[in-house]
Amino acid sequence: MTPPQRPPASGLFRRIYLTFVGTTIVFAVLIAITIYAASNRFDAAWVDSVDEDVDAAQAALLSHIKADDSDALDRDLAALADRHDLRFALRDPRGDLLAGDRTVPPPPRHHALRRLHNGKPIVRRRDRFGPPLIHWGLMEEGDRRIVALLTADAAEPGRPRWVLGGIALGLLLILGFGAWPLARSLVRRLAAVEDGALQIADGDLSHRLPLPSGGPKDEVDALAATFNRMAERLEGLVSGQRILLANVSHELRTPVARMRVLVEILEDRADILRERVSAERDEQIVDRLRRGLGELTDDLREIEALIGDLLTSGKLELAADGGVERGRIVVAELIERLGDRFAADYRAEPEELAIEGDAMLLERLLSNLLANARRACPDGALTIRAASDGGRVVITVEDEGPGIPPENREVIFEPFSRLDGARDRDAGGVGLGLYLCRQIAKAHGGTIITESRPDGRSGARFVISLPLPAASAES
Repeated sequence: MTPPQRPPASGLFRRIYLTFVGTTIVFAVLIAITIYAASNRFDAAWVDSVDEDVDAAQAALLSHIKADDSDALDRDLAALADRHDLRFALRDPRGDLLAGDRTVPPPPRHHALRRLHNGKPIVRRRDRFGPPLIHWGLMEEGDRRIVALLTADAAEPGRPRWVLGGIALGLLLILGFGAWPLARSLVRRLAAVEDGALQIADGDLSHRLPLPSGGPKDEVDALAATFNRMAERLEGLVSGQRILLANVSHELRTPVARMRVLVEILEDRADILRERVSAERDEQIVDRLRRGLGELTDDLREIEALIGDLLTSGKLELAADGGVERGRIVVAELIERLGDRFAADYRAEPEELAIEGDAMLLERLLSNLLANARRACPDGALTIRAASDGGRVVITVEDEGPGIPPENREVIFEPFSRLDGARDRDAGGVGLGLYLCRQIAKAHGGTIITESRPDGRSGARFVISLPLPAASAES
């Protein structure tokens, strides 16, 4: 098996690094453009344009002041305000408001007003991004005496900062959206690797993670390829062990069968020998021999059962079709036959309920459960129930034994697992029965679980869910 082609070590690193650097550069450029545009919007040219409009309106404003026409003053100031998106306030030299917006800051102190006598406005910049505060001194032509003070301020106090904050937020969103495709792609691909790894961890060693054509492109693909290689290797090892176990089990059948024949011959000889001996001591020896041969027969029977379980397990695991020979099975007839054998109360609803499956394997499944249940409660009641539930048939087996602790309800379905750790004949085998039950259920597209009895009484409850045939499920 050749190792997977390893991509350049910097593939994923380069992608993340370039995405980060590129997004940062775009972010920095946009910030610089925004700052430059915002700081140059209210430059000297803009101040000159406002100053020109004020100069053009100065004569009309002075005329309205002389006529004490406040309405005309308000109209002219409103026109200036709309044209430049500013607020204007007109005050007399003492600072009393003549017209305009009262919230506009007052004019500067008297020593600063002297700068207005030359006809140039006073410009006070409070920040780089908002319009400056501008003061004009309105004077009659040829007269250097200031008649009124005109002040212009931003239309909405604090709006430049809000605008800048909004722009910054927009740029952050751009940065976030720039990183989103990379983050989404990585998370989606890593989630696919995680899902595939979980399937492999759950025992589906045939599952493979998808890879791009041409081999791995980056570290995530390399990780997926490594998981695939691991799963392939594990599948080969497990398959080899299963084949070896199946072959060994098959080869053991012949010597075990020979031993059983030999034991049967010895039992017959012991019976003949007992008829011929007359001394009481000789009879005791023959009886002990007979008991020993009986125990040996029981041991051989257990070995044969174990070999049969191993061969069945190997058949279910290695066969492409699951080793299932499907045929129509009437559930009521199946549980009736097993119920009579194990003295269990049984009922199927409806009685004509039928499934498709391997009759021998399904009978093996239920007989294993009932045999375990009978060992758990030799004198207690056993119940078998079967009913349709949607497109499936649900078969439950309940006993009145000690039950199964919640922490062991999955462990018992593992091979060679027993709650008491025993391996003697009285304890009931070596722990392959329930493992085989789950294999049979899985081969039929079903499941088997164990849970507490719904009535709260002591005992175990096994629930088998098997799919109904398509026609039965539709009806």
